[in-house]
Amino acid sequence: MKFAENNNQAAEYLRRAIPLMVQHNIPPNPLNYALWYTYVSDRVPELNVQLDKTLNTYGTCPAMLSEQLFREHMIKDEIQGTDDIQASLIGLINDLHEHAGETASKTEEFNDVLAESLDSLQSKEDGEISLPLESIIQSLSTHTRSISDTARMFQERMEQAQAEIESLKEELNKTRQDARVDPLTNLFNRRAFDAELAQVVGLNGSEFTSSLVLVDIDHFKKFNDTYGHLMGDKVLQYVGKLLKDICLEPMLPVRFGGEEFAVLMPGTSKEQAFEIAEKVRLKIQAIRIKQKKSGDIISSITASFGVSQLTDAETVEQLIERTDQALYQAKNNGRNQVVISSSS
Repeated sequence: MKFAENNNQAAEYLRRAIPLMVQHNIPPNPLNYALWYTYVSDRVPELNVQLDKTLNTYGTCPAMLSEQLFREHMIKDEIQGTDDIQASLIGLINDLHEHAGETASKTEEFNDVLAESLDSLQSKEDGEISLPLESIIQSLSTHTRSISDTARMFQERMEQAQAEIESLKEELNKTRQDARVDPLTNLFNRRAFDAELAQVVGLNGSEFTSSLVLVDIDHFKKFNDTYGHLMGDKVLQYVGKLLKDICLEPMLPVRFGGEEFAVLMPGTSKEQAFEIAEKVRLKIQAIRIKQKKSGDIISSITASFGVSQLTDAETVEQLIERTDQALYQAKNNGRNQVVISSSS
């Protein structure tokens, strides 16, 4: 995404973005600055709609959702990546900061010269000004050229910076593997889930209710042994896509590990979570996969679900444990079903 605003417009957007970030308790990091700068500029309507929806649900924008919105709307599928790229960005920012400082210094110097020149023009002794007019004009002309040259150099550096940023974005496009994303399903992984769940639990007691769903594909080890791991990977990808298509924001589907998935559902009661889980269960049950070699149709894919609603003063570990117990009960009852935790 390119930002073509002039300095005045950019400063105005920044002045509008910062109070919003403070109001909604948004951490002041570069990613969030970019999000909220774009928000106040109204350049990406879809981003504004999703941010407004998130604020209505949370009262803030949790880190995981901020990252997701940044990837989707600021750099599309680009992933913030390697240390080398980050170091390049930091170096670029420092370089621009140095050039900005030089420009400011030259501007201040010119202001001093201008003030001295005005004083000289205004101070008269025996009917004459303290400095010859020609000398004053020459000084002003010299310093005007100096500040003009400095401004031109800064403009050139800004243009170079834009080219460097575009180059870095191309590198980011190639950086597909991210520590918080599962490469097989393209869902967030357990590491990201743990961080986000901790935030949701920390918000517990506010006006909205949150629920958690755990999903486990039935007899998946046997499926892999029978049809092979490549076929198993296809099933995982399909289930991941189902979860992503059905569990829309602010719900957060993740690959929990192995054949197990989880869906964090802010603003969702256990009854609503049950309905969504049941919808996913029926979709998984309807999966039909055709084997290329034999032409046989595989139609034995099912999944079990555990559902629980976050209770007051509950820890992350307690919530996961209760949901896991509900999932265990679903499997003990014959699998391919949704069970709500009895202690929710």
